Amino acid sequence: MEQATSLDELFRRLARLEEIDMRVGLLCEQLESCSEEEGVRLMDAAHRAAALGDPDAQLVFLALGWALFEPRVESRRRELGVAARRAELHEVADFVLPPAEEETPDDDKRRIPDLGRGRPLTLGERKSLARTHDRTLIQRVVQDPHPDVVRILLGNPSLTEHDVVRICAARPNDPQVLQTVYRSRRWVVRYRPRNAIIRNPDTPIDIALLLAPLLRRPELREAATSSELAPAVRLSCRTILGIRSGRSVPPKD
Repeated sequence: MEQATSLDELFRRLARLEEIDMRVGLLCEQLESCSEEEGVRLMDAAHRAAALGDPDAQLVFLALGWALFEPRVESRRRELGVAARRAELHEVADFVLPPAEEETPDDDKRRIPDLGRGRPLTLGERKSLARTHDRTLIQRVVQDPHPDVVRILLGNPSLTEHDVVRICAARPNDPQVLQTVYRSRRWVVRYRPRNAIIRNPDTPIDIALLLAPLLRRPELREAATSSELAPAVRLSCRTILGIRSGRSVPPKD
């Protein structure tokens, strides 16, 4: 891969692709075949372009985030993260290889909702209910705390965007549930679910940082000053606001 000209051409090519899966596939090919340094440059350029607020660049960066979770690329995340840190591109390193997060105690997890059966349901029964078209039941199933139930529910044609926002906004929440929603390409191409994910303090740091450049200014300002969010997320939002305003240094807390 050559320098900026090649990257610009790659991003134009990606933006022209109509199919999301094609964008993700092409980025996987690039990240699989390039050197560590080239991969870091690609991710840094994509992040900066998205941070400027260009809609096409944001589509590319959204696809890049999904590519990082593909098995063929995920195995390279450590070496790419280390290379980004070595190059002092800490913003890239933070979303490629974030620091380990502490697990939330089990007692703080969401409880299994009452699904009107008069007894606790097995996981298999809850998964079956996630396929229902009964809106009354769906309103209850969206409260289920298990990622596998949520994964099935996200593919349910009777699910609405409002339902997805409810899943993402629930607190406390399981980080795996929020990651499951993030990886659902059907829903995360939409703005409201993205915003709900990043605003949840239980969202894994890497996912929050991958979504930050896709926020609009008002939501960026809110996230940048939210005491609920991790310092790295607040700093990222301030940095992005600075980029859009032409400042080189983000404002301090």
